[in-house]
Amino acid sequence: MAPDTALSSKTVHLRAMRPQDLPSVAKIYLTTRQAFFPWVKAPQFADFERVSVGERIQVAVVDQEIVGFAALSEWDSFLHLLFVKVGWQSQGIGGQLLAWAQARAQQPLELKVVQANVAAQRFYERAGFRVVARDATAQPQNVTYRDDRNC
Repeated sequence: MAPDTALSSKTVHLRAMRPQDLPSVAKIYLTTRQAFFPWVKAPQFADFERVSVGERIQVAVVDQEIVGFAALSEWDSFLHLLFVKVGWQSQGIGGQLLAWAQARAQQPLELKVVQANVAAQRFYERAGFRVVARDATAQPQNVTYRDDRNC
């Protein structure tokens, strides 16, 4: 399906990632980082599998196409990754994946956003997350967000 098709007429299904989903998810991770993360030097297709070890991964599917995913570290309720395929942003997919992570979290959900990623910061702030830390010494600098509403 073309990304410009209105999502309102389509259903987004969330499900656990399957082994056969790995190439699609890794491609979303790579292409999104290439498009929007200029601070990542030489991203690779294999990066996703390496950075998501041990995490619960949920995919968002529209008409059998994976259009986003979230990776949650359950032991510490940390949302490590939330990516929506290029061309599919601003259609509610990220919000559905975030709601999944919030429902799975056993403690207040936390996440980090690179300070330069202003769009992601606005997304999490609109969802009710608040800044709990800023790390100016990290490379790149980042902001830690927490959702304390379900405590």
